[in-house]
Amino acid sequence: MTLRLVTVAYDPSTGAFPEDPLAGIEGELLSVVEHFFSYDGLPHLLLVCYLRAPGDAPGKKRPVDRRREREPRPEPRAELSSDERALYERIRAWRQARAEAEGQPPYTLLTNRQAADVARCAPRTLAALKEIKGIGDAKAGSFGQDLLAVLSGSTERADGA
Repeated sequence: MTLRLVTVAYDPSTGAFPEDPLAGIEGELLSVVEHFFSYDGLPHLLLVCYLRAPGDAPGKKRPVDRRREREPRPEPRAELSSDERALYERIRAWRQARAEAEGQPPYTLLTNRQAADVARCAPRTLAALKEIKGIGDAKAGSFGQDLLAVLSGSTERADGA
């Protein structure tokens, strides 16, 4: 599918827009979306034209740009020992509960990769927690103590609150 933008100005001498502004477009016109605007006091139309270019068969797919494909990342849990995996699952359970309580997606707190890194490193201090990629001052300040409590096996916050 090809996208073509056509801008058409109102002609005050004829009192109309040009009769067939799409006459010069090659290819099968699939749809047109019109947007009206005014420029220097003169009405204009912007025509967003979706078309099938000549030679494109209706079911023909475009070549895939291989540069955009990524290697699949391994599942973070697969890289962990059994003890680390148990800690990873506790971190994920805490993350899920916290995210639900705050009304946000769990990955905004920690991604699975960050949760695995936390389980692997098992930091004991906020400074050590902040050494994990993606966990900075904001995350450490927001929920660092709670996460350290999860790591220590405590159900209460690490700071006693």
